[in-house]
Amino acid sequence: MDLKWKKIGIITIPAVLAIVMITILAAYTMNPMQAYNSLTPAYVFNVVANFSDGGINQTMMQEMIRNTVNSALRGFITLNKPPYPVVNVKLFKNTLVTFQLPSNYRYRYASIVVHNDTLYVYLWNNANNYKLYAIVRRPIASVKIEIIYPREGNFTPVGVLGVEKFSVPLPGLNSADDPEVYFEYYEALWYIGNQLAANTTAAGWFFINLGVSVESILDDGHAQPGFGYALCTTNAPGTNYGVGSIAAQTQTDAGYAFYDCGFTVVLSNWPWVGMDANGNVYYPTSFPGAKSIQAACICTGASFYFQAPPPLPGED
Repeated sequence: MDLKWKKIGIITIPAVLAIVMITILAAYTMNPMQAYNSLTPAYVFNVVANFSDGGINQTMMQEMIRNTVNSALRGFITLNKPPYPVVNVKLFKNTLVTFQLPSNYRYRYASIVVHNDTLYVYLWNNANNYKLYAIVRRPIASVKIEIIYPREGNFTPVGVLGVEKFSVPLPGLNSADDPEVYFEYYEALWYIGNQLAANTTAAGWFFINLGVSVESILDDGHAQPGFGYALCTTNAPGTNYGVGSIAAQTQTDAGYAFYDCGFTVVLSNWPWVGMDANGNVYYPTSFPGAKSIQAACICTGASFYFQAPPPLPGED
């Protein structure tokens, strides 16, 4: 078996060109033994859409971004109904979802737990009676779309939307019936030339009850300052909205200031990413950030502006 990560392709899409339709990703499966030993190759599809020259209006740019993302994700989300009943019991920290196993099993529950970017499956009856069943470290497929927005003076804002699909083995199932977990992220990046000034990432682990609700999100966002900048405020790992309803999302806010006094350049970011019970992915089509010059000393006296994510279907 070829154990290397396989790259399907990379496409660069200049802003002045029409969107190139992206090859539909096939569905991939893995068996529990591969999952446990973390040997499953990941299939990666990358797309770059470059609007940095500013030669296209906002409306057209947003439409091209939507077309790019829709093409990249077509056929990628392959949700199934949960194989066992989902129950609201959590023995382990960072439990994403718990299933109730059939009555003839030795263990009553199976929980998918997230720790250090790895999925663990525990079978358990209580705190004194459990075992580790499987470990999943690699996605079976992933899509990444990089959007380079028009330059703002010396700054270039970049948004990176990524979706990774994990197949998680449970006892008593064929690999084709294993439940899926999705990791979604949106990186809001500020560059000065080739130097990264700030990285604010909204991210979360999603489990979907097909056609019913976004059953659970574990927020996993972060905020990191780059060249010449200090991190002044953030809500990382993020805040989620709408869990238990038809659609939900996670958002991370962060504010940065340049290491300068008297006047400083302030960067604000509010990236978010979401999903609904039918497998639709939601993301910003405009760059979720703002830049300003303020009378402040690094973070002292600086003010930050964050926008709330737009309501998703089913939200009030």
